[in-house]
Amino acid sequence: MNELSSISAQSSEKNMRDEILEVTAQLFKKKGFTGTSMQDIAKEVGILKGSIYYYFNSKNDIFREVLNNGINPVLKNAELIVAEKLSSREKLRKLINHHMGYIMDHNLSLIIYFQEREKLPAIQMEKYLEKRDRYENFFREILKEGIEKGDFPDVNVTLTVFAMLGMCNWIIQWYNPKGVQSAEEIKTYMEHLIFERMLSIK
Repeated sequence: MNELSSISAQSSEKNMRDEILEVTAQLFKKKGFTGTSMQDIAKEVGILKGSIYYYFNSKNDIFREVLNNGINPVLKNAELIVAEKLSSREKLRKLINHHMGYIMDHNLSLIIYFQEREKLPAIQMEKYLEKRDRYENFFREILKEGIEKGDFPDVNVTLTVFAMLGMCNWIIQWYNPKGVQSAEEIKTYMEHLIFERMLSIK
């Protein structure tokens, strides 16, 4: 196999992996983890059941990847934002704006996490929670830094971050892309609540 053929084969494998993950995420949302079988996944993708095991070892393996596909991009983006030469207020605003945008555009893994997290094996849950805590810690550190610099009022950092992210995450329960308010209008209003109500300096 020449180099071009090898690249093409790798691309084809990646596309199939991505399709399996996308289809499985939809099935998990609709039928739940327990209610979704490997046969269901194979039928929906249009391949033989045994072919799935070429890409994934088990349904738990797929579940882990579905959740990672949700948290890895926001974690990476948070790292980039924190590294920027911006004020604490600007960094936090960018973090929140991206968080809300991602939830509205790519909320499937988050929905599945809230619905099915008790099905995840303990070791996988521990690894996922480590990433989640690392992500939340970016918010806490920026808020602490902002308080020290006088950009934010002296609030309880832990409770404030829980409140901010909880308010943003709840968007998945009611957001409708075909609703009266656009995604940008919602983000603007939520930012107003956070920065002008919760974190305004009197």
